[in-house]
Amino acid sequence: MRLVWLVAGAAALALAAPAEAQREVKHQGFWIGFGLGGGWNTSDGLDGETLGGGAIYLRMGATPSDRLLVGGEINGWFRDQNGTAIGRGNVTLSLLFYPSRSGGLFVKGGAGLAQVQASQRIGNVTTTITDEGFGTTLGAGFDIRLGRNLYLTPNVDFLFQTIDDANNTLTLLSLGLTWH
Repeated sequence: MRLVWLVAGAAALALAAPAEAQREVKHQGFWIGFGLGGGWNTSDGLDGETLGGGAIYLRMGATPSDRLLVGGEINGWFRDQNGTAIGRGNVTLSLLFYPSRSGGLFVKGGAGLAQVQASQRIGNVTTTITDEGFGTTLGAGFDIRLGRNLYLTPNVDFLFQTIDDANNTLTLLSLGLTWH
């Protein structure tokens, strides 16, 4: 829970950046970004229970126009529960759209592969179970210029997964860095 408050506080401070710096958002060429945060998992198999955990993302791609970015994205959620490491994530082909030429706000969506993995170590033996299915990612974020090509990027992502006819939803809050 502390991680979620830390991410929320950092995002609030970042959004308080001067308006002039926010108007200087420029997108061109190759871009890459990564971030950390926290999130919640809600699954059909959890009987309505919501589990908290950590979050991570990595995305990169190309810039067809100043308002549209195309790339690949990996979003993940993880936690340790009773000695079992649980991870869920989506690997998607994603589009990021900036509605305003002068602002850093973007919305995004993507579709691809969803995965869930559970690992448990007993003595010298580690047992891992992995399952895959279909995943979509929807989200929004804001690029706040820190330097010529460097941006602080608070994000909110919603990952929807269908694995073995079970539905799962992840809500992730993260703070990252993006280079354009």
